[in-house]
Amino acid sequence: MDGCQPASLGLGQVRSLQGVKILRLYPPPGREVSTIYEDLDLPPTGHRDAARPYVIINTVTSVDGRTAMEGKAAGIGSTTDRRTMRTLRSRADAVMIGAGTLRTEKLSLGLDMTDGVPQPLAIVVTETGDVPLEEHLILKGGQEVLILLSDAAPKRVVERLRKLAPVIRAPADSTGAVDLEVALGAIKAERGIESLVVEGGPGFNHALISRNLVDELFVTVAPELLGGTADQTLTLLRGPSLTASDRPTLDLVSIHLANGELFLRYSLTLTPARSS
Repeated sequence: MDGCQPASLGLGQVRSLQGVKILRLYPPPGREVSTIYEDLDLPPTGHRDAARPYVIINTVTSVDGRTAMEGKAAGIGSTTDRRTMRTLRSRADAVMIGAGTLRTEKLSLGLDMTDGVPQPLAIVVTETGDVPLEEHLILKGGQEVLILLSDAAPKRVVERLRKLAPVIRAPADSTGAVDLEVALGAIKAERGIESLVVEGGPGFNHALISRNLVDELFVTVAPELLGGTADQTLTLLRGPSLTASDRPTLDLVSIHLANGELFLRYSLTLTPARSS
């Protein structure tokens, strides 16, 4: 979702984007701020899970619900959105995407100007090993890469990928995909990952949310109407409809506004009735 557009600001300093007024509308009282999510701390105090990292999904959508144009998220959000994306990355230990997203577009999962902030670990999840790392993943500032690969992948695939990056194997779940609960546990146990930003795609988002593996959702709503037919329209989630018992409760944490763009933050929980 990066699109490789350069950020104009370093992450080590808290400054507002030139000419952009940022308002925090919620929680009240509303006030002007210099940076969206300036006080974000990941994982939040008291929310550490012994079994897996704290997981947030970050995405951008048009007003009519599209999360991609021609299969790519780049181009929907503004410079402010891209700056905010890098703010989230700078607060996390790792940034994760599904292999389908990497096959679709050339992107970076890192920070443009670190100013002393370490690059997050870039993680790509794949069940088949079909990941164009060299062709599509742009690495910056010595950023490390990790591949989470299904145990179902042939040995020759493992050997090929290990020439490009470290590989952690994870068992396949009942659908044949990587067992994400086990995989998240592995990256915490083996790599010490405490906080994780997920940047899609829609099928990967659905897999995580349907398994109750997401703690927060960050959505940028761009002031755009894109239209398109059903087969062209990628939304935040792609997969089977979530049953009432599988749907998390979304609690609004904050709203920011900048040049007509809304930045929404939600916490996700299962209510006792749904989790029983």
